[in-house]
Amino acid sequence: MDDLHVIRTVLAKPDPSPEVVARRRLQVTSQMRRRPRGRRARWVLLPAVAAVAAAAFVIVPSEPSSAREVLLVAATAAERAPEGSGTYWHVTVTKSGGPPEEYWYRRDGQIWLKGERLKGEGTLFKWPGEPQPFWIGPLSLTFEELRGLPEEETALTKRLTEEVADAGIRTSRGTPGPAELRGFTVEALLSLISEAPVSSQVRAAAYRALAALPDVTDLGEGDGGRRLELPLSSGRKVVVVDPETARVRNTPVWVTLSGAIALTKGGVTIDAEWTDRLPAG
Repeated sequence: MDDLHVIRTVLAKPDPSPEVVARRRLQVTSQMRRRPRGRRARWVLLPAVAAVAAAAFVIVPSEPSSAREVLLVAATAAERAPEGSGTYWHVTVTKSGGPPEEYWYRRDGQIWLKGERLKGEGTLFKWPGEPQPFWIGPLSLTFEELRGLPEEETALTKRLTEEVADAGIRTSRGTPGPAELRGFTVEALLSLISEAPVSSQVRAAAYRALAALPDVTDLGEGDGGRRLELPLSSGRKVVVVDPETARVRNTPVWVTLSGAIALTKGGVTIDAEWTDRLPAG
């Protein structure tokens, strides 16, 4: 096999997907930040290898990756993460400097909660009355409806946009305009990546839908992840995402048990997972 055949073989390989490129850039950028100064590497390339390297070489920017790349990496991590299983979907909301609030959702809509500032005042409380829906942004869905959401980002965005438009949302300012309605759709996507019991594929699609937005800004590293500025219904707000684990480290916006969209100064951390047990009262 001659040198030219080697070059043709390498160049014939298909280009990597945008998510693979985004992950590699994010990894290389992090390594460049950690690399100690003062020592330079020497490279010696044989002619054929040099030609292949020149053809395949990708310049990696020294500046932080874009918001789109961060969210695509998170989408890949979300899709690969094990979904888990259990009887109850357990959500823990922790405010900065405050005690946690915990919620347990069963598939039939029965809810339990526990928190010093909630009903029960720190003891486990079973929500009375009719089964409750699960809220994503301003939308209420049953467990079956959540599990039936599209697993492709364009279809998912279309579904949420239509449901937000048809939800009859009213705010203190009256009927929301187009920008505010779009912000509510983004908040529904944010709920899907942070607190909703959806499949790994739907969570990944929500990350890709956010990556497709033209006005998400990467503000760099901080608080255990990447600080991303998103266009929400209340204006532009910063959400912290760890792209390697697909976990939302901090969000100023979350949905309460009653369906109200809470705006919390300093943000909250949300942990969510399946479990088979309720805690002791």
